[in-house]
Amino acid sequence: MASNFHGKEHTFVDRKLCEGLEHLRLADKCLKTSFFKWKPDVDGACEEYQQAATSFKNAKAYDEAKETLIKLANLQKENSPFHAAKSYEQAGLILKEAKQYEEAVYLMEKAALLFQEDGTPDSASLTLEKAAKMVELDFPEKASQLYIKACEVAEIEDKPGKCAEYIGKAARLMTRLRRYDDAAEYFKKEVNYHLEAENYGLLNKVVLGLVLVHLHREDYVAAELVFKSSLSYPDFGASEEAAAVENLLSAYDEGDEEAARQTLSLPLIKYMDNAFARMARDLVIPGGVSTSKSDVKNTGPADEEDEFPDGLL
Repeated sequence: MASNFHGKEHTFVDRKLCEGLEHLRLADKCLKTSFFKWKPDVDGACEEYQQAATSFKNAKAYDEAKETLIKLANLQKENSPFHAAKSYEQAGLILKEAKQYEEAVYLMEKAALLFQEDGTPDSASLTLEKAAKMVELDFPEKASQLYIKACEVAEIEDKPGKCAEYIGKAARLMTRLRRYDDAAEYFKKEVNYHLEAENYGLLNKVVLGLVLVHLHREDYVAAELVFKSSLSYPDFGASEEAAAVENLLSAYDEGDEEAARQTLSLPLIKYMDNAFARMARDLVIPGGVSTSKSDVKNTGPADEEDEFPDGLL
């Protein structure tokens, strides 16, 4: 029974491969000119290439599907950058299935550029977001770069809410890499975008996260400055986040481990998104706080091996 199933599977794959090759042959025929046919049939070729790519994808012949879609995109570029971009995006998503992430991201970035050229920035930022999600787990640094690009596109379109979303994702990836200086920069930008978009509920949580980042940087002064400047934001001063930050800074400044842990274990913090909860869990409370980073002794355990080695895209 099993051998019969595998036999049918091979028959299906072979049939789809043959269909794909036939569509390629017909596409080439559409593009040829002759004494009686002066102009190539570009529309006909595009249709054949699209069908060929679908057949190759169904046969899981991912490289052939990708190459066909690139040929299709090259034909579409002149008359329709939007459709060319869709073809590059489709090629990238096919390579994702094949786990060929580096080339997949390259094609998605190419698609995003064409979407921008076509005047459809929303499609550009969404494509960059898809590419970022594709590599978040294995290549967080590259994913962060893609989110920043998506933020830049959204900023051109004056969409602070989307900018906050994208730059915030980049910031959280930086905390996973323990790149706290970069995380601080991105979280500060996220705060500003939330202010612009008047997303005050989300803003309060990011302020708390930014304070945690500065404490991980062993920069109490920066953390305190964030807190004090945030008191001028609408709704922050009376929020649960403000009370938690004030208590945490007080405990940290006094070297009161128990009081700090009580604050850090509050449901407000414990059930925040993973990046903030992780920072709260791993925060070291020094016995005494100095404003000079070099004077602060890390009393916590030795750093564990980075869960994201440097072999990033």
